[in-house]
Amino acid sequence: MAVYKNQNTELDKAIARLETDRDLKLEELKEQLSLTYESIKPVNILRESMEDFNNAPDVKNNLLQILVSITGGYLSKKLVLGKSNSFFKKIAGYLLQYGMTTFIAKKTNPNP
Repeated sequence: MAVYKNQNTELDKAIARLETDRDLKLEELKEQLSLTYESIKPVNILRESMEDFNNAPDVKNNLLQILVSITGGYLSKKLVLGKSNSFFKKIAGYLLQYGMTTFIAKKTNPNP
């Protein structure tokens, strides 16, 4: 009978350890769920994206180059053709805009 009592005591201790382990893992899971919930809020995603953007100077430089080249292409199309109703002039304008955008992008890019 003493053997059974000893086994019951060991079993009770093992159950208590497992319950404690389960409770700790449940708390960790709740904390992780809370962190995940906070990280997927749109405001937090936007804030983190802006922080990443501010910490990456090469992204700012590339964005500025893209903006300058697109604006230059658009303005060249408007200056040369103006507002046109002709289909062929519109196509020529888009080709001019594409060409100028590509040209300006190549000239503003410091890495050939």
